[in-house]
Amino acid sequence: MTATRPSHPRRSQAERSAATRTRVLDATVASLLEKGHAATTLAEVQQRAGLARGTLLHHFPTRAALMVAVVEEVAARRLGVLGLRAGAAAGASAHERTDPQADPRTGWDAAVDLVQADLADPVFLAVLELWVAARTDPDLRSVLGPVERRVFATVHATVAGVVGDEDPRVATLVQFTVDLLTGAAMTRLVDPGGSAQARVVERWRRALPVLLGRADADTWL
Repeated sequence: MTATRPSHPRRSQAERSAATRTRVLDATVASLLEKGHAATTLAEVQQRAGLARGTLLHHFPTRAALMVAVVEEVAARRLGVLGLRAGAAAGASAHERTDPQADPRTGWDAAVDLVQADLADPVFLAVLELWVAARTDPDLRSVLGPVERRVFATVHATVAGVVGDEDPRVATLVQFTVDLLTGAAMTRLVDPGGSAQARVVERWRRALPVLLGRADADTWL
């Protein structure tokens, strides 16, 4: 007696289209990370995705259309991972808010760790490729600008939530933290083994309680 194979329901056209789109975007992000924006052509993406030229062009008829889609995709991936990490980081900051004897750096340490993890994620390198390309590409810049403003607002709100502090200076210090760590992350691209960046971040960790008036500068710096 011949055994029958289990049947698998056929995917709908919408499901197949979504899967192909995801495949193309995955290939595009991989190309941005490995080869950079200039080398991420339709031909390169087609080869990486293993699709027919017509299939790729059906979803993304031009390179510009593909880059518009990848801007949104990279932002979604970054914010998705950020949200997962923030949930874990919130536990550390909650301890500070409920325990008056807790180390005053705890919440801010969790926030700094969150920002560092976000900037260390490979997706951020794809973001950098898009930032640099947008400087001389007004069409890409017009798309990237609003998306990045949304990302920045979400990052700042998420980090502030991890800190969990009502002090009116928190918003400014969160901005300083994100900007300083972003600069340090970009510096590591040309000096990956440099220890100067690590020292700057550590000094900033120690400076935060001082700037909030919760620690003496002689003790923390």
